[in-house]
Amino acid sequence: MARLIKNTRTEAQHDWPDDVFIQGGERGVVIGGPGGAYQTAFFEAFPGGTFLRGEGKTLTEAEEKCWKQYQTFTACDGIGEPHGPFERRQYRNGAGFCTRCGTWMSKVFEPLPEDPDRKRSLAERVFVDQNPEAIVEALDTVANAASLPHAPSGE
Repeated sequence: MARLIKNTRTEAQHDWPDDVFIQGGERGVVIGGPGGAYQTAFFEAFPGGTFLRGEGKTLTEAEEKCWKQYQTFTACDGIGEPHGPFERRQYRNGAGFCTRCGTWMSKVFEPLPEDPDRKRSLAERVFVDQNPEAIVEALDTVANAASLPHAPSGE
């Protein structure tokens, strides 16, 4: 029997392992995208140590994109050694990217001290700082999700 995608009544199209949590939705809101906030269908999978996300016009399209990421992730991990080496890119919190497959992985580096000059994202201001003005901004964006553009082309 196919698994239901958490938060939906839709069955997953792919045979996701039981130990990989999956969730999704037809009406996700992305806050802080490069072109600003937008709405999209999304599918997320959480295999050990990482988070994969696909976006698309439909939940099926989003799952397909996430499944391709999962295939890349498992192919890299299946070469007889764990992922890595890693590069930090913009992360200072200990996360990094596998240089072989490009997958983002948590807790692969020691965290670096915060850069006091770096502009904090809306998500950081909401979830880390718990800034009241940022929370209002995020809630206002979600409340008006129907007026947001759909995901930019190529997403």
